[in-house]
Order: sequence, then structure tokens, then C-alpha cells
Amino acid sequence: MGKRAFVITGDSAALVANDNCDFRYSATAHYVPVGVQIAARQHDHAETQFMVEDGILEFMIGGGAGMVMTGDFVRVPAGVPYAYRNAGDGTARLLMRSVNPATTKRAAQISIHFAA
Repeated sequence: MGKRAFVITGDSAALVANDNCDFRYSATAHYVPVGVQIAARQHDHAETQFMVEDGILEFMIGGGAGMVMTGDFVRVPAGVPYAYRNAGDGTARLLMRSVNPATTKRAAQISIHFAA
């Protein structure tokens, strides 16, 4: 799918293409078949955000667990381990976006500097 970003508005999201040199965001759409679990992982320097477009998933984040459904939003802070599994009876679709706060802050500083 390449580099993508998505914008969340209310209970829906729109996929938009990222510029190839955009260093702040990484976004993908994931399709998770019934019964499949995504192994635990963590991103040390990037916050990870999920929006469930369709289905029911169980998220395990930093030792806690909870069910999420179509329209729900999940935020995983940088450095926190997470995993998820399809707990529904059909293929789940979710949008995942990683945001590196360090480079976002740097980009804002550059923008402010050039605007002055």
C-alpha cells in the first residue's frame, strides 16, 4: 500500500496518500482474518493509533486488554507493548498510523522558523 495517512473525522476515516518524503507518519490498512492474533510488538519512538473500520478485535496494551468494535479508536503510546486479535466472526479491517513525536516536533520547529 506504500506510505499513507488517514484523517479521522467522527466515526469514519479517509485514506489519503502521503508525500514520499514525509518522515512523520506511516499509515496502513490491515485486514485480520477470523481467529488471527498479531504478535506483541512495540514502537520505542512512535505513538501508534488504530481506527477499527469493520469488525471486533481484542487489544492487549501494556498488560491490559479490552474489546474494540467498528468505529472505535485505540491509541498506544511510544514504548508500550501491544498485540491484537480478531475476536469477531468475519475479517476485521483497521487503519493503523504511527506518529513519531520527535520528528513531528522537529518539523513544527522548522515550519515556525521559516514562517518568521
